[in-house]
Amino acid sequence: MVKIYIKRNKEKEIIEFTVLGHANTDEYGKDIVCAAVSVLSQTIILGLYDVIKIQVPYEIDEGYLTCKIPTNLTQRQREDINILLDTMFMGIKSIKESYDEYIDIHDKEV
Repeated sequence: MVKIYIKRNKEKEIIEFTVLGHANTDEYGKDIVCAAVSVLSQTIILGLYDVIKIQVPYEIDEGYLTCKIPTNLTQRQREDINILLDTMFMGIKSIKESYDEYIDIHDKEV
């Protein structure tokens, strides 16, 4: 199962996300659920670096990706980041609607 952990601040903005595990819907390399979640989460990292030009700490390994959003941002940067992260979250929720038994989402305020 793919587990997604979303941490939000008091303003309900995503401040950290972690994607962990494998869906195991098919053999390795053919798992469309894993591929879809991986593409979404990794594209967000690219968007943060290449589109918004924000250096974010992240770690990626086999079946694991985590990213923490810096706190020293301008209001405009935070708004842009919110758009990217909210879009990623909507995409993951959409995948979960079709493959509910393979994705577990933990969304909490910290």
